[in-house]
Order: sequence, then C-alpha cells, then structure tokens
Amino acid sequence: MAKRASITSISDSKATTWAKEAGERQALYCKQIPGLHLAKLKSGAVWRYRYTDAWGKRRTKTLGHFTGKGDKNLKPEDAAAIAYEWRQADADPLRDKELVRDVRRQEAASAELRKLGHYLETRYKPLMDKTWQPTPAKVNYSRIKGHFSDLLDRDMATINKNHILAWQAHCEAPKKKGGRGLRYKTIERTYSSLKTLLRQAVKDEVLEADPLENFTLETASIDEQERINADPKKAERRMLTADEIAGISEGLEAFAEELRAERRNSRQHGKAYLPDLDDRTMPHWFIPFCQLAMRTGLRPGDLYSLTWDELNIKFGRLTKVTEKSKHMRRKKREPIVVDLRLNDGALAVMKTWWKEQGKPEGGLVFPSPRTGAELDRKAHTKPWARVKRLGGLPDNLNFYAFRHHFVSAMIKANVPILTVAKMVGQKDATMIQEYYGHLCEDQALEALDIVAATLEGKNRQGMAEDMA
Repeated sequence: MAKRASITSISDSKATTWAKEAGERQALYCKQIPGLHLAKLKSGAVWRYRYTDAWGKRRTKTLGHFTGKGDKNLKPEDAAAIAYEWRQADADPLRDKELVRDVRRQEAASAELRKLGHYLETRYKPLMDKTWQPTPAKVNYSRIKGHFSDLLDRDMATINKNHILAWQAHCEAPKKKGGRGLRYKTIERTYSSLKTLLRQAVKDEVLEADPLENFTLETASIDEQERINADPKKAERRMLTADEIAGISEGLEAFAEELRAERRNSRQHGKAYLPDLDDRTMPHWFIPFCQLAMRTGLRPGDLYSLTWDELNIKFGRLTKVTEKSKHMRRKKREPIVVDLRLNDGALAVMKTWWKEQGKPEGGLVFPSPRTGAELDRKAHTKPWARVKRLGGLPDNLNFYAFRHHFVSAMIKANVPILTVAKMVGQKDATMIQEYYGHLCEDQALEALDIVAATLEGKNRQGMAEDMA
C-alpha cells in the first residue's frame, strides 16, 4: 500500500528535535502550508498560523502546543490540517473568534436585560411611574417584586408554566403549612400583573414572545369556588338602617363640636394664632367628605382627587373621571365618567364647604390642611373611626357602606340597573347584577304579582262574558 503524502513538511521527529535544540523566539516554518510554523517560547514549542486579513493586516493565530507526544498537544499533521482548512476557506480565525466572543457577549448582555428584576427596575417601574396613577403603580410594583422574588434573577424568556404552577400552589397552601393562604381572586390579580409586564416586554422588543401567552392558572379548588359563589360580603351590600343613618349624623355633629372645643382650648393656652372654629359649620374636611360620599356613592379614591372643576358649584353638577378607569387612557380607550346632577341636599353641603374654604376657583375639593396637596388615601380612616365611636356605630361598619347604600337604595327604588351602573362609574351592569342582584328579589316578586294581576283580570273578563 502506498504511503499517504503528508500535507506538511514538518514531521513528528523533526518537530521533536527542533523543539529540544531551538532557542527562544526561533521559528520552524512549514514549506507546504504558508504561514504554518512552530515557535519556541519559554513555555515550550507552540503551533502558530500567520496570515493577512481582509484589511491587509498581518495577524498570528496560536493553534496549540507541541511537545512531541500527548493527547492535549497537536502533532504536525493535526496542526497542518487546521491551517490547511483555514487557508483553503480563506478564513480569518482571529476575526471569527472575535465575532464569537462578541456574540456571546451580546447574548450575555441580552440575557441580563431580559432578567425579570432588571426589566422591572430599569424599564417597567419607570414606565408605570410615568403613565399610571401613583397608587396602582406602587401596588403593582410591590405585587410583582414581592410575589415573584424567586424569578427576579431569571431570564423572562425562560419562565414557564412549571414556575407559575409552583407559585400558585405556594400561594394556595395554608400558612400553617408554609404557604401564603391567599384567595383565588388575589392569586388571579397578582398573576395578571406579571402577564401585563411580560406583554410590555414584548412591545419593548426585550422579548420575542410572551413565554406564558397560552398558559392559564389552574382552576380554583371546589372549596374555594363555593366560597366565591357564597359571596361572604353579600350582607355588606345593603342599605344603611335608619339607626345607622341617625348614628352617622350624630357622630358627625359630635365630631365637629369636639374639634371646636379642642380649638378653643388650644387658643386659650398659647395658640391664639390658630383660626377660630366656632363659626365654622364644617371645621374638618372629613365632614363634607363623608356627606358627599353618602349622597353620591363615590369611592374614597375619587373623592380624594376630586377638583372644583369637576364639582361645579355654579351649575350643581359633578363630572368625574373615575380613578379606577384612568389607566384606560394608556390603552387609548375612553375612561369611565360619573356625571351626576347634585340634589339640593348635596349642593347645600358642598356650597357651605366651598364658602368656608374661601370660594376657591379651582384645585382640590379636599386638600391636605398642611400641604395643600392630595391627602393620603387612608386619611379618612381615623376620623371615620372617631365618628363611629361618637355616634355609637359598630366598629365593623366600613366607609364603603355609603357606596353600598347608594346602589342598594336605587335598586330598591326600581331605578334601572344600567342607570345605576352609569351613576356609580361602571362601564356596564355586570358588576351591579353580580353583587347587588340579591336586592332585585323584591322586584321579581312584584313582577310576578303584576303578571298574576293581568291573568286574574283576564279570567274575570272571560267569566263575565260567559255569564252574559
């Protein structure tokens, strides 16, 4: 059998002898593959390949070590094969290596950008702070950061259904077993926050696709479904009793009188610079705040942000974009507007407050007495607790009872549900039907009586005709 021709002029024995005898920085070039050579360094002999790149620059690429033996070192034929392939392909090995390094560097940078925590902090939170209302933005940020802390260092593209199923199981597990013990509605709301973030990441082209696009949470357990259907808050969605209304009125009057007495005492003991409250019908912002809530059913959040432009004293009209629907502007949709004509009682209350505030032409209806800015969203809780105590009301009577009363009273008066929905800032009657439908039972009974009366009238007419 004929011996295969070697592709290099440097044999194994020649390379071994040269490596032992050559001095440092000497080179042994291959006569068959231009640029391939052995170079003597302090660390030993190494294979190198010299070539000219596309820009005419001379470059040298190290292939590996040579010691004459060993699997980790290149023999002459192996080194020659690599150099020959590069030369035939007119390759630029150093450039290719740099490109690979750049690609890996870019991939690492992209992976860092795609980390949930990085995107949340550097893009999504600033976006929410800019385009959302302050409270929802703060709540949403805390919700994502707190609930998905285990995923903050993960590339969002790698988040999958197993991560969410494990999170859901942890949320549903009782606290005594190490879980969070959360209700299904809370879990749904929290997962929705994460989904919204992922959709925004797709819009920002940080992600190519939402990794959870086709995933939905597991259905609530049977016990949880029964609890949801039972609606434990059903008893709260009712009209206030006559005693409760009287207690609220008494509590507000007593609250006002206590404030006047406290102010008199302060003025008599070195604080004469404080304004006298004896001539004030409403010595505290909570009094008209509470009265307006009772008469309009507005949510506390809508009252806090209410302005005199929205509450028009001259025309006796309240036109308010609800806080809960302002986010719709981000989606280029029209927010929900509450448009009410104030009745005489509500208008009288607000006119009094307006006059005692100095007849402002604009600004907040209920500004902070200290800063003039919007009050904290929980500012009403302390005065409300004080009014309940003074009026002999139960501690568990929620301020939201005013909204429940407003809706319930209209339903009891047979106001059409769609009209009620519009008056309280709902886009349709779904919520009213779902949460206040039990109040329509009397209407259903009245309807049956009406039908029965028509049938009885028809029967009597028929009997009269037969007797004739």
